[in-house]
Amino acid sequence: MVVAEYTGTRMKHDDADNLYSDRPYTYLFGVGDGSHVVDGFSMAMYLNHSCEPNCETEEDEDEHIWIRAVRNIAPGEELLYDYFLYDGEGEAPCTCGAERCRGTMYSPTELRRRKRAARNGTNGRSAKKKGRPARKELRKR
Repeated sequence: MVVAEYTGTRMKHDDADNLYSDRPYTYLFGVGDGSHVVDGFSMAMYLNHSCEPNCETEEDEDEHIWIRAVRNIAPGEELLYDYFLYDGEGEAPCTCGAERCRGTMYSPTELRRRKRAARNGTNGRSAKKKGRPARKELRKR
């Protein structure tokens, strides 16, 4: 069941970096191959992160971002999805309180990339694999 669509202005990832370089956070959602983002400005931007979510995101062939329930959600229950952050600065700590909380909003893939980069003494950006990124991008600087 669809609970929301993540809508907003579409822009190039690099343009969003420039636009928000002085902001502590943004509501950007990577689409397609990650070269573009949706600058969220809809009800969906208020859904929070959880490592044990009751919703998930889905991108269709037209790069619309849909938020769907993964189980029945009780009236008054907070809508949550895993942000799977794949870009940003800092730690992005998670405080969701889930039994299996990762302790971070970064995706497992991003955590592995960062660990590899730390072992190699790089920031990992030049070695970052091209391709479809994880879903939500909430930048923490």
